[in-house]
Amino acid sequence: MTVCVVGAGPAGLVVAQLLQRAGVPCVVLERQERDGLRARMKAGMIEDRTVELLRPHGLAEPILERGTRVGRLEFRADGESFLVDYASLCGGRGNYIYPQQELVGDWAEAFLAAGGEIRFGVRATGVEQDDGGAVVTAAESDGTEQTIECDVVACCDGAASAFTANLDELAVAYPFRWLTLIAAAPQSTDGTVYGLHRRGYAGQMHRSPTMTRFMLELPPGDGLDDWPDDRVWPELEERLGAAGRPPIGRGEVVERDILDHRVRVFEPMQDGCVYFAGDAAHLITPAGGKGMNIAIQDAVELAAGLVASDGARLARYSETRLPHVWRHQEFSNLMLSIFNAGDGFAYGLRRARLDQILNDPQYARWFARSYAGVDDRRV
Repeated sequence: MTVCVVGAGPAGLVVAQLLQRAGVPCVVLERQERDGLRARMKAGMIEDRTVELLRPHGLAEPILERGTRVGRLEFRADGESFLVDYASLCGGRGNYIYPQQELVGDWAEAFLAAGGEIRFGVRATGVEQDDGGAVVTAAESDGTEQTIECDVVACCDGAASAFTANLDELAVAYPFRWLTLIAAAPQSTDGTVYGLHRRGYAGQMHRSPTMTRFMLELPPGDGLDDWPDDRVWPELEERLGAAGRPPIGRGEVVERDILDHRVRVFEPMQDGCVYFAGDAAHLITPAGGKGMNIAIQDAVELAAGLVASDGARLARYSETRLPHVWRHQEFSNLMLSIFNAGDGFAYGLRRARLDQILNDPQYARWFARSYAGVDDRRV
Protein backbone atom coordinates (compact mmCIF):
# COMPACT_ATOMS: atom_id res chain seq x y z
CA MET A 1 0.00 0.00 0.00
CA THR A 2 1.10 3.56 -0.74
CA VAL A 3 -0.58 6.57 0.87
CA CYS A 4 -0.72 10.21 -0.18
CA VAL A 5 -1.20 12.39 2.91
CA VAL A 6 -2.61 15.78 2.02
CA GLY A 7 -1.72 18.43 4.60
CA ALA A 8 1.15 18.71 7.08
CA GLY A 9 -0.94 19.84 10.02
CA PRO A 10 -1.44 17.88 13.25
CA ALA A 11 -3.59 15.18 11.63
CA GLY A 12 -1.47 14.75 8.52
CA LEU A 13 1.81 14.52 10.40
CA VAL A 14 0.46 12.00 12.91
CA VAL A 15 -0.77 9.80 10.06
CA ALA A 16 2.53 10.18 8.21
CA GLN A 17 4.72 9.36 11.21
CA LEU A 18 2.69 6.31 12.20
CA LEU A 19 2.79 5.02 8.61
CA GLN A 20 6.52 5.69 8.48
CA ARG A 21 7.11 3.69 11.65
CA ALA A 22 5.03 0.81 10.27
CA GLY A 23 6.99 0.78 7.02
CA VAL A 24 4.05 1.93 4.86
CA PRO A 25 5.24 4.18 2.00
CA CYS A 26 3.74 7.67 2.04
CA VAL A 27 4.30 11.16 0.71
CA VAL A 28 2.97 14.36 2.32
CA LEU A 29 1.78 17.34 0.29
CA GLU A 30 1.78 20.71 2.08
CA ARG A 31 0.66 23.97 0.47
CA GLN A 32 2.84 26.11 2.76
CA GLU A 33 6.56 26.43 2.41
CA ARG A 34 8.63 24.78 5.12
CA ASP A 35 9.31 27.98 7.03
CA GLY A 36 5.57 28.67 7.21
CA LEU A 37 4.78 25.76 9.55
CA ARG A 38 5.84 27.66 12.67
CA ALA A 39 5.03 31.13 11.38
CA ARG A 40 1.47 31.64 12.61
CA MET A 41 0.30 31.04 16.17
CA LYS A 42 -2.68 28.71 16.36
CA ALA A 43 -4.46 26.50 18.89
CA GLY A 44 -2.65 25.17 21.91
CA MET A 45 -4.89 23.20 24.29
CA ILE A 46 -4.18 19.46 24.25
CA GLU A 47 -6.36 16.95 26.08
CA ASP A 48 -5.07 14.34 28.49
CA ARG A 49 -6.49 11.57 26.29
CA THR A 50 -4.71 12.99 23.25
CA VAL A 51 -1.37 12.83 25.04
CA GLU A 52 -2.10 9.28 26.16
CA LEU A 53 -2.92 8.26 22.58
CA LEU A 54 0.36 9.73 21.36
CA ARG A 55 2.56 8.45 24.18
CA PRO A 56 2.93 4.79 23.05
CA HIS A 57 4.07 5.99 19.63
CA GLY A 58 6.72 8.35 20.96
CA LEU A 59 4.86 11.39 19.61
CA ALA A 60 4.01 12.99 22.94
CA GLU A 61 7.58 13.98 23.86
CA PRO A 62 7.44 17.61 22.62
CA ILE A 63 4.26 18.18 24.65
CA LEU A 64 5.57 16.46 27.77
CA GLU A 65 9.00 18.10 27.60
CA ARG A 66 8.06 21.64 26.60
CA GLY A 67 4.35 21.96 27.21
CA THR A 68 2.70 23.48 30.27
CA ARG A 69 0.43 21.30 32.42
CA VAL A 70 -2.73 23.15 33.46
CA GLY A 71 -5.65 22.16 35.65
CA ARG A 72 -7.55 25.33 36.51
CA LEU A 73 -9.70 27.78 34.63
CA GLU A 74 -11.48 30.93 35.66
CA PHE A 75 -14.88 32.31 34.78
CA ARG A 76 -15.47 36.01 35.31
CA ALA A 77 -19.01 37.36 35.35
CA ASP A 78 -20.64 40.50 36.75
CA GLY A 79 -17.34 41.65 38.21
CA GLU A 80 -16.78 38.41 40.13
CA SER A 81 -14.22 35.65 39.67
CA PHE A 82 -15.09 31.94 39.84
CA LEU A 83 -12.20 29.48 39.86
CA VAL A 84 -12.72 25.90 38.62
CA ASP A 85 -10.01 23.43 39.70
CA TYR A 86 -10.99 20.84 37.13
CA ALA A 87 -7.87 18.70 37.55
CA SER A 88 -8.87 17.97 41.15
CA LEU A 89 -12.10 16.46 39.79
CA CYS A 90 -10.13 14.27 37.36
CA GLY A 91 -7.83 12.46 39.74
CA GLY A 92 -5.22 15.21 39.39
CA ARG A 93 -5.16 15.06 35.58
CA GLY A 94 -5.55 18.29 33.65
CA ASN A 95 -4.50 19.08 30.11
CA TYR A 96 -1.53 20.69 28.38
CA ILE A 97 -0.74 23.93 26.62
CA TYR A 98 1.69 23.62 23.73
CA PRO A 99 1.26 25.83 20.63
CA GLN A 100 0.01 23.92 17.63
CA GLN A 101 2.51 25.54 15.26
CA GLU A 102 5.40 24.42 17.46
CA LEU A 103 4.08 20.87 17.67
CA VAL A 104 3.62 20.74 13.90
CA GLY A 105 7.14 22.06 13.40
CA ASP A 106 8.57 19.49 15.82
CA TRP A 107 6.76 16.61 14.12
CA ALA A 108 7.69 17.73 10.61
CA GLU A 109 11.37 17.90 11.54
CA ALA A 110 11.24 14.44 13.13
CA PHE A 111 9.47 12.96 10.09
CA LEU A 112 11.98 14.46 7.68
CA ALA A 113 14.95 13.45 9.82
CA ALA A 114 13.74 9.84 9.68
CA GLY A 115 13.69 9.93 5.89
CA GLY A 116 10.10 11.02 5.29
CA GLU A 117 9.06 13.06 2.25
CA ILE A 118 7.11 16.32 2.52
CA ARG A 119 6.60 18.28 -0.69
CA PHE A 120 6.32 21.85 0.52
CA GLY A 121 4.66 24.58 -1.55
CA VAL A 122 2.43 22.00 -3.25
CA ARG A 123 -1.36 22.42 -3.18
CA ALA A 124 -3.57 19.40 -3.87
CA THR A 125 -6.25 20.33 -6.40
CA GLY A 126 -8.16 17.15 -7.13
CA VAL A 127 -8.33 13.38 -7.11
CA GLU A 128 -9.44 10.71 -9.55
CA GLN A 129 -10.34 7.26 -8.25
CA ASP A 130 -10.89 3.80 -9.71
CA ASP A 131 -10.78 0.26 -8.40
CA GLY A 132 -7.00 0.32 -8.50
CA GLY A 133 -6.51 3.35 -6.28
CA ALA A 134 -6.26 7.09 -6.80
CA VAL A 135 -4.34 9.77 -8.67
CA VAL A 136 -3.94 13.06 -6.82
CA THR A 137 -3.32 16.18 -8.87
CA ALA A 138 -1.42 19.06 -7.32
CA ALA A 139 0.10 22.41 -8.24
CA GLU A 140 3.43 23.82 -7.14
CA SER A 141 3.77 27.47 -6.17
CA ASP A 142 5.01 28.36 -9.68
CA GLY A 143 1.98 26.68 -11.28
CA THR A 144 3.76 23.48 -12.30
CA GLU A 145 1.39 20.51 -12.06
CA GLN A 146 2.27 17.12 -10.68
CA THR A 147 0.42 13.85 -10.07
CA ILE A 148 0.78 11.28 -7.31
CA GLU A 149 -0.41 7.72 -7.78
CA CYS A 150 -1.43 5.95 -4.58
CA ASP A 151 -3.70 3.33 -3.10
CA VAL A 152 -5.23 5.56 -0.43
CA VAL A 153 -5.49 9.31 0.23
CA ALA A 154 -5.45 10.62 3.80
CA CYS A 155 -7.08 14.02 3.38
CA CYS A 156 -5.92 16.22 6.28
CA ASP A 157 -5.71 19.60 4.55
CA GLY A 158 -8.21 21.58 6.57
CA ALA A 159 -11.53 23.27 6.02
CA ALA A 160 -10.68 24.40 2.49
CA SER A 161 -9.98 20.89 1.21
CA ALA A 162 -10.56 20.41 -2.50
CA PHE A 163 -11.74 16.82 -1.99
CA THR A 164 -15.04 17.17 -0.08
CA ALA A 165 -17.48 17.80 -2.95
CA ASN A 166 -18.98 14.29 -2.80
CA LEU A 167 -19.46 14.20 0.98
CA ASP A 168 -22.75 14.66 2.83
CA GLU A 169 -22.47 17.73 5.05
CA LEU A 170 -24.35 18.49 8.27
CA ALA A 171 -23.72 22.14 9.10
CA VAL A 172 -24.88 25.06 11.23
CA ALA A 173 -23.88 28.73 11.10
CA TYR A 174 -24.05 30.54 14.45
CA PRO A 175 -24.82 34.28 14.64
CA PHE A 176 -21.62 35.01 16.58
CA ARG A 177 -18.49 36.82 15.48
CA TRP A 178 -15.25 36.93 17.48
CA LEU A 179 -12.18 39.08 17.11
CA THR A 180 -9.11 36.94 17.82
CA LEU A 181 -5.79 38.49 18.79
CA ILE A 182 -2.29 37.32 19.56
CA ALA A 183 -0.46 39.88 21.67
CA ALA A 184 3.11 40.04 22.92
CA ALA A 185 1.92 40.14 26.50
CA PRO A 186 2.47 37.75 29.42
CA GLN A 187 -0.52 35.91 30.84
CA SER A 188 -1.93 37.91 33.75
CA THR A 189 -2.95 34.78 35.66
CA ASP A 190 -2.54 31.01 35.50
CA GLY A 191 -4.97 29.13 33.30
CA THR A 192 -7.59 30.20 30.80
CA VAL A 193 -9.97 33.05 31.66
CA TYR A 194 -13.50 33.20 30.24
CA GLY A 195 -15.29 36.52 30.59
CA LEU A 196 -19.10 36.33 30.54
CA HIS A 197 -20.27 39.89 30.03
CA ARG A 198 -23.63 41.31 29.00
CA ARG A 199 -21.91 43.06 26.09
CA GLY A 200 -20.38 39.81 24.90
CA TYR A 201 -17.77 37.17 25.53
CA ALA A 202 -14.06 37.80 26.11
CA GLY A 203 -11.32 35.24 26.61
CA GLN A 204 -7.66 35.10 27.60
CA MET A 205 -5.61 32.00 26.74
CA HIS A 206 -1.97 31.27 27.54
CA ARG A 207 0.16 30.42 24.52
CA SER A 208 3.74 30.98 25.69
CA PRO A 209 5.57 32.89 28.45
CA THR A 210 5.50 35.99 26.26
CA MET A 211 2.41 35.52 24.07
CA THR A 212 -1.28 35.54 24.97
CA ARG A 213 -4.34 34.89 22.84
CA PHE A 214 -7.40 37.06 23.38
CA MET A 215 -10.92 36.70 22.02
CA LEU A 216 -13.62 39.34 21.92
CA GLU A 217 -17.21 38.87 20.77
CA LEU A 218 -18.24 41.59 18.31
CA PRO A 219 -21.61 43.02 17.33
CA PRO A 220 -22.94 41.52 14.07
CA GLY A 221 -21.46 43.22 11.04
CA ASP A 222 -18.38 44.64 12.78
CA GLY A 223 -15.01 44.02 11.16
CA LEU A 224 -11.33 44.54 11.88
CA ASP A 225 -11.44 48.24 10.97
CA ASP A 226 -14.09 48.84 13.63
CA TRP A 227 -11.79 47.60 16.40
CA PRO A 228 -8.43 49.40 16.53
CA ASP A 229 -6.14 48.71 19.48
CA ASP A 230 -7.33 51.76 21.42
CA ARG A 231 -10.84 50.28 21.42
CA VAL A 232 -9.89 46.64 21.90
CA TRP A 233 -7.86 46.96 25.10
CA PRO A 234 -10.42 48.92 27.17
CA GLU A 235 -13.14 46.49 26.09
CA LEU A 236 -11.05 43.46 27.05
CA GLU A 237 -10.31 45.07 30.41
CA GLU A 238 -14.00 45.74 30.98
CA ARG A 239 -15.20 42.24 30.08
CA LEU A 240 -12.36 40.42 31.85
CA GLY A 241 -12.33 42.62 34.92
CA ALA A 242 -13.13 41.11 38.34
CA ALA A 243 -12.70 42.29 41.91
CA GLY A 244 -9.41 41.21 43.44
CA ARG A 245 -8.01 39.83 40.19
CA PRO A 246 -5.01 41.27 38.30
CA PRO A 247 -5.72 43.34 35.20
CA ILE A 248 -4.87 41.87 31.83
CA GLY A 249 -1.43 42.65 30.45
CA ARG A 250 -1.31 44.81 27.36
CA GLY A 251 1.19 44.29 24.56
CA GLU A 252 1.83 44.70 20.87
CA VAL A 253 -0.78 42.93 18.76
CA VAL A 254 1.09 40.63 16.38
CA GLU A 255 -1.88 38.84 14.79
CA ARG A 256 -5.57 39.63 14.48
CA ASP A 257 -8.43 37.97 12.66
CA ILE A 258 -12.22 37.68 12.57
CA LEU A 259 -13.78 34.32 13.39
CA ASP A 260 -17.28 33.51 12.17
CA HIS A 261 -18.78 30.43 13.78
CA ARG A 262 -19.73 27.76 11.29
CA VAL A 263 -19.66 24.11 12.32
CA ARG A 264 -20.04 21.00 10.21
CA VAL A 265 -19.59 17.25 10.18
CA PHE A 266 -19.23 15.10 7.08
CA GLU A 267 -20.89 11.67 7.33
CA PRO A 268 -19.22 9.37 6.46
CA MET A 269 -15.66 10.70 6.76
CA GLN A 270 -14.75 8.83 3.57
CA ASP A 271 -15.20 8.98 -0.19
CA GLY A 272 -14.04 5.75 -1.77
CA CYS A 273 -10.33 5.42 -1.04
CA VAL A 274 -10.11 9.01 0.29
CA TYR A 275 -10.34 9.24 4.08
CA PHE A 276 -10.82 12.56 5.88
CA ALA A 277 -9.42 13.68 9.23
CA GLY A 278 -9.36 16.90 11.22
CA ASP A 279 -10.91 20.07 9.82
CA ALA A 280 -11.30 18.41 6.43
CA ALA A 281 -13.81 16.04 8.07
CA HIS A 282 -15.44 18.39 10.58
CA LEU A 283 -15.29 21.97 11.79
CA ILE A 284 -15.83 22.85 15.44
CA THR A 285 -15.94 26.17 17.26
CA PRO A 286 -12.85 27.09 19.34
CA ALA A 287 -15.01 27.09 22.48
CA GLY A 288 -13.40 24.48 24.74
CA GLY A 289 -10.27 24.00 22.62
CA LYS A 290 -11.23 20.69 20.98
CA GLY A 291 -10.28 21.16 17.30
CA MET A 292 -6.65 20.02 17.36
CA ASN A 293 -7.56 17.16 19.69
CA ILE A 294 -10.22 15.68 17.42
CA ALA A 295 -7.81 15.97 14.49
CA ILE A 296 -5.06 14.04 16.27
CA GLN A 297 -7.50 11.42 17.55
CA ASP A 298 -8.86 10.95 14.01
CA ALA A 299 -5.32 10.55 12.74
CA VAL A 300 -4.34 7.87 15.25
CA GLU A 301 -7.39 5.80 14.34
CA LEU A 302 -6.96 6.33 10.60
CA ALA A 303 -3.31 5.31 10.72
CA ALA A 304 -4.19 2.21 12.73
CA GLY A 305 -6.70 1.25 10.06
CA LEU A 306 -4.21 1.84 7.25
CA VAL A 307 -1.56 -0.26 8.97
CA ALA A 308 -3.88 -3.16 9.84
CA SER A 309 -3.52 -6.02 7.39
CA ASP A 310 -7.12 -7.16 6.93
CA GLY A 311 -8.84 -3.82 6.16
CA ALA A 312 -11.59 -4.33 8.72
CA ARG A 313 -10.49 -1.51 11.03
CA LEU A 314 -10.13 0.90 8.12
CA ALA A 315 -13.64 0.00 6.95
CA ARG A 316 -14.97 0.99 10.38
CA TYR A 317 -13.09 4.32 10.49
CA SER A 318 -16.13 6.60 10.21
CA GLU A 319 -18.25 4.36 12.42
CA THR A 320 -15.53 4.45 15.07
CA ARG A 321 -14.76 8.17 14.98
CA LEU A 322 -18.13 9.87 14.45
CA PRO A 323 -19.57 9.24 17.96
CA HIS A 324 -16.47 10.90 19.44
CA VAL A 325 -16.67 13.77 16.97
CA TRP A 326 -20.29 14.43 17.93
CA ARG A 327 -19.50 14.35 21.66
CA HIS A 328 -16.83 16.98 21.11
CA GLN A 329 -19.28 19.04 19.06
CA GLU A 330 -21.86 18.81 21.83
CA PHE A 331 -19.40 19.99 24.48
CA SER A 332 -18.18 22.86 22.30
CA ASN A 333 -21.78 23.87 21.66
CA LEU A 334 -22.41 23.91 25.43
CA MET A 335 -19.37 26.13 25.99
CA LEU A 336 -20.54 28.47 23.25
CA SER A 337 -23.95 28.75 24.92
CA ILE A 338 -22.23 29.84 28.15
CA PHE A 339 -19.95 32.35 26.46
CA ASN A 340 -21.92 34.42 24.04
CA ALA A 341 -23.88 37.61 24.56
CA GLY A 342 -27.44 37.76 25.72
CA ASP A 343 -29.45 39.76 28.18
CA GLY A 344 -32.60 39.07 30.13
CA PHE A 345 -33.74 35.46 29.81
CA ALA A 346 -30.67 34.40 27.77
CA TYR A 347 -28.31 35.79 30.40
CA GLY A 348 -30.24 34.00 33.14
CA LEU A 349 -29.74 30.69 31.32
CA ARG A 350 -26.05 31.39 30.95
CA ARG A 351 -25.65 32.05 34.67
CA ALA A 352 -27.66 28.91 35.47
CA ARG A 353 -25.19 26.81 33.44
CA LEU A 354 -22.31 28.44 35.26
CA ASP A 355 -24.00 27.77 38.60
CA GLN A 356 -24.24 24.06 37.73
CA ILE A 357 -20.52 23.91 37.01
CA LEU A 358 -19.73 25.64 40.29
CA ASN A 359 -22.23 24.03 42.64
CA ASP A 360 -23.52 20.70 41.32
CA PRO A 361 -20.87 18.03 42.15
CA GLN A 362 -22.01 15.51 39.55
CA TYR A 363 -22.32 18.10 36.79
CA ALA A 364 -18.99 19.65 37.79
CA ARG A 365 -17.25 16.28 37.51
CA TRP A 366 -18.73 15.67 34.05
CA PHE A 367 -17.68 19.17 32.96
CA ALA A 368 -14.14 18.69 34.30
CA ARG A 369 -13.65 15.36 32.53
CA SER A 370 -15.05 16.75 29.27
CA TYR A 371 -12.95 19.90 29.42
CA ALA A 372 -9.68 18.16 30.29
CA GLY A 373 -10.36 15.21 28.01
CA VAL A 374 -9.85 12.62 30.72
CA ASP A 375 -11.28 9.17 30.10
CA ASP A 376 -13.14 7.43 32.93
CA ARG A 377 -10.61 4.63 33.15
CA ARG A 378 -7.88 7.16 33.98
CA VAL A 379 -9.75 8.97 36.77
